[in-house]
Formats: sequence, C-alpha cells, structure tokens
Amino acid sequence: MHAFIFWGFCVLAIRTISAFAEGFSSTSMDWFVNSSVGTVYLYAKDAFVILVTIMVLYAAFRRAVLRPKRVDPSMEAYLVLLLIFILMITDMSMDAASAVLGEKVAFNGHILAGMLAGLSNHGLQLIYNISWWVHVVTILVFLNLLPGSKHFHVITAIPNVFFQKLTPEGEIANVENLEELFDTEDENIPVGVSAITDLSWKQYMDLYTCTECGRCHEFCPTFLTDKPLSPKRVNDKLKHFLYDHEKEILAGKGAALPTIIGNVLSEDEIWDCTTCGRCETACPVFIENIPRIIDMRRKLVMVEANFPSELQQAFTGMERNGNPWNIGMSKRFEWADGLDIPLMAEVENPDDIDVLFWVGCAGSFDDKGKKIAIAFAKIMQKAGVKFACLGEEEMCCGDHARRAGEEYLYQTLAQQNVEVLNGYKVKKIVTICPHGFNTMLHEYKAFGGDYQVIHHTEFIADLVKQGKITLNHEVAKKITYHDSCYLGRHNGIYDAPRDVLKSIQGVELKEASLNREKALCCGAGGGRMFMEEDRGTRINHKRLENIMESAEPEEICTACPFCMTMLSDAANETGVENVTTRDLAEIVLEAMD
Repeated sequence: MHAFIFWGFCVLAIRTISAFAEGFSSTSMDWFVNSSVGTVYLYAKDAFVILVTIMVLYAAFRRAVLRPKRVDPSMEAYLVLLLIFILMITDMSMDAASAVLGEKVAFNGHILAGMLAGLSNHGLQLIYNISWWVHVVTILVFLNLLPGSKHFHVITAIPNVFFQKLTPEGEIANVENLEELFDTEDENIPVGVSAITDLSWKQYMDLYTCTECGRCHEFCPTFLTDKPLSPKRVNDKLKHFLYDHEKEILAGKGAALPTIIGNVLSEDEIWDCTTCGRCETACPVFIENIPRIIDMRRKLVMVEANFPSELQQAFTGMERNGNPWNIGMSKRFEWADGLDIPLMAEVENPDDIDVLFWVGCAGSFDDKGKKIAIAFAKIMQKAGVKFACLGEEEMCCGDHARRAGEEYLYQTLAQQNVEVLNGYKVKKIVTICPHGFNTMLHEYKAFGGDYQVIHHTEFIADLVKQGKITLNHEVAKKITYHDSCYLGRHNGIYDAPRDVLKSIQGVELKEASLNREKALCCGAGGGRMFMEEDRGTRINHKRLENIMESAEPEEICTACPFCMTMLSDAANETGVENVTTRDLAEIVLEAMD
C-alpha cells in the first residue's frame, strides 16, 4: 500500500512540475505531452492516479476502522492522506475539463468528460483553473509540512536505501584506534553514543527516514513480550529530540544538551535488545537499529562502567579465563576426553588436517553444549575428516562482549585468537556456534583473520551430499527446526539444516509459523544469555509457545548451543513435557550407522 502511494506520488510529480511550469513560467510542456514518451506517461500517470486514490481511501479506512496495533492514531496522517487525495482528484478534474476542451489526455479525462459535457468553454476553463490552483496550493502545503513531520521520509527514503550498509548483515563495525581514544585527559571520551551529536550522519538520516509504520516493533521479540524496548518508539523519541533541539544542534551547542541515555531513552530500552535483527529485515527503508544500540552500550560499559551486574561475571570470565562462565582454562578441552582428538600444537604440518574445529565456549563448558561438540566430533571421525582443536589456546570469540558493549575486551580476545590461528596457518574453520561463526567470518578480518568459516550444519549437509556419512537409522519423530538469528537472519543459512533433516528416515519436518527470515529470537543474543530477564514475558517462553502451538512437534532441532539452552529451559520452566530439544548434530549421529 505504502509503495503504491509513494511511487504514484513520484509518477504524478512530472504532471505537477508541468502544472507549475504552466502557471509560473513561459516554458510549455506541450513538447513532452505530444511526444510518444509523453503519451505513455499520460496513461501510466492515469493508472497510478486511480491506484493511489484507492490506496488512500483504504489507508484511511484501515486507520479509522481496522486500527492495526502497530499503527498509532495520528491526525497528521489523516491530513497527509487528505492532501494526497486532493492531488488525485484535482488531477482527474483538470484532465476531464481538458478532454472536453479537446486537449490531449489519457483515459481518466475521457471517462470523466461526460460529467462536464454540458458546460460552456468558460465553465470548463473555470473548473480547470480552480483545480489547478487547488492542486498547486496543496503541493505547497505538503512541501511545508514535510520537514517537520514524519512524512519527511518522502525526501529521505530513497537516499537512505541507497546508503544502506553493504557489509554483511551480521557484521558490527570496528572501533578503530580504541587505545588511543582512551589515552586522553578529556572526561568526554569519544567512544560510543551518549549525546545526540555523537550519532553519525547515517544514523541521523535513519531517524528522519522512519515512517513510523510499526513493522519493526510488530516483530521485535522484546516488544512482543511487553518490554520497554520498541525500535519504532526509540526512533520516534530520538527524532523528536532532534526536532525539539534543532537550533542548539545547528548552533554547535548539541553537546551541552541532555544526554540520550536516561533522558530520551531508558537504560532498560538499551539493554533489552537481543540484536536479533528482525526489526532491520522488517524495515522497508533499511533503518539500522542494532549499531546504534551497541554504540550506546559501549558508552555505558566502557566510559561510565554502568551495566547490569550479571554481566560483570561474564566480562571477568572472558578476561581471566577466556570464557563467560569464568571456568578455568585447564577444563576447556575436558569435553573431548576419550575421543582421541589431536590439538593443533601436536600437528606437525597444518596441511595434514582438513579443518580446525572451533568448539566455542558453550561447547567446551556448558553441559548441553558439550553434547553437541561430542556428537559433531564423532560425525567427523566417522566421515574420515582430519581435524584438530586448539584446546586451551582457544579463547572466547568475543561476540557477547562486543554486543554487550565491551568493545575493548572483544578486541583483546579477537587479537589473541587471530594471533593463535595465524600462527598455525589456519585457513578453514568449522564451528557449532552461530555467534562464533558470524564473528570469525565477518569481524576477525579487521584484525588480519581472513578464514573460510563454515557452520557445522552446512558441513554436515556437505558430508551427506558427498556420501561420506549415511543416515540409515530411522528417527521417527515430528521435528521443528528453530532458526538461530545469527545463522539465519544474519547469514542467510536456512536450507542446509532442513535438507539434512529431510534426508533422515522417519523425520516429519514441521515448520513453526514464525520460521526462516521471520523466525522469533530465543532471547540469548546481544549478551542477553548472561543477563536476567525480569521485564515482561520471557522471550524463550514466547518462542516455545509459538513453536508448540503452530507446529506441535515431538522434538525441536536447534543449530546453536545458546538456542538449545534457552528452548530446553523454557520447556522445563513452563512444564512442557511432550517435547525434547536437541542439536542437529545429535540427531544426525543417532541416524548414522
């Protein structure tokens, strides 16, 4: 609907320019109207005028009668719809008068000409002139309304789409020269976002481009679970703050304004985000919400040391022992006892191995995660894959630190890991964790770590296709695959795990209503795995409810150790006893010879 109205408005712009030229210039547009291109335009314009008129009436009906929850009541919206409707009506009335006067028009004019057929030329000219003036004045009113309203997106939408980021969806931009930024006597350390003037020009454009359509918070897991955060509300608050203080900002006094955090946005809004990316994929004008949230977290964590107390243990653990559980490094490789898995330190020639198995923190220390690591290692061994692990040399990938705002800790971990990986001349990595997969694939390049990184679901799918493993044992279950945000939405991997499940005898794949690009987050991303969720409904409960009500599976298949923890915990906490949760690797191992 919005697209039809927007593009119809753009198509009508040529007619509007012609009307202005007719009244305020000696230049005539007849040369264009009488050309073959002009003829095509007139017919296209008439089609769009009819379409836009219908869409405007439907939009008004939708707002007044249907009232979808994501759309807020707004008199301004009704005013804009009225102005657009007037533009369409005056265009048709000008064409109708012109048709009776014998001028060149398309089908709208001829259809409506019968209504004016009995009028004199003077009367027809009067109708044309009145319509022309109403059309022109309406355009001028609309142009004056644009800069101070949400409809400014009419101007900024196309540039914002053009300037959307071209880097991978899951990649967060690196903070360059971080140590130098902290090496200053200035109390206002230039890291993160606190003042409105800390925003980048693209972040300003994002705010002005927000159409307030509500698609983002309609799908946002935090908004769906009654938490303070709504991407739409955040954009709206920041945009109105910009409008309210535009004079101070333009005068260079923006830094003296009240800070965003605590004055415009609450800390709860900043910490509720799971960085799932659903708001960004739902946005028709490609507004980037996650980088802005992470920038605010960076300010809170690194400059103000103000963050949820639960994160302290995770940060300390990553700093001291290379994992958020703060378990001793000596226990990192205990999961592999009895599996006869070599360490990279024991491999004389790196070319002797096919791939490095990056286990990740969950696979090394979490009991549920260990089962995934063991299952995948056994699959590779049965397939004849030559692989090795880093053992105690493997540190946390840093994903949770970065997305929780501890950029300095993330960069420290990333540099350590890249140094170790490059020292062993590692080229190919496979991992069971989508967070590590995303981080090493996209974000380690900034530190010289350019690797071929594969997620274990794709690796298993390739083994099946190549015939290196056979799935002869029946697994007679109704299974629903849960899409991990960092595997699916951020990296586009949807088919590989489903293809593997379909190749297992007895498996009946049941899709949840929210799946693939529209899948609901489990609630663990953005560092939320290590924070308490004490506002609203728990996100993992909401996701489990969606899966059980729409798919009714006997088992939920995950491809992320954090997703598995969140969904299995949700089942235990809500008393759902008729479903189990396992990783794809565990199901595949059961199905193998």
